[in-house]
Amino acid sequence: MSIRPPFDMLRAAFYLLAAIIGIEVLLTSTAGMACFWLIVSGQYKIGACSDMGDRIKEQWSEIVSAVLALLLAARSPPRPPPSSE
Repeated sequence: MSIRPPFDMLRAAFYLLAAIIGIEVLLTSTAGMACFWLIVSGQYKIGACSDMGDRIKEQWSEIVSAVLALLLAARSPPRPPPSSE
């Protein structure tokens, strides 16, 4: 009988965030290529996708704030001050 290691919430949050970032990269690049193709094929007018950049920036800023929150959660507690003895 083997002993299971304790569940590491920080590692699980890291993997979840890594999956979200991977999906976001895939969706962002797909949306950019689709918008480019629709403009080239004549189905969209030039400038129809101009607001897409702002939406992508907003999503990435939320992802970056989640990464920073995860990094803050991973920090170890501060060391106690040295004794003055």
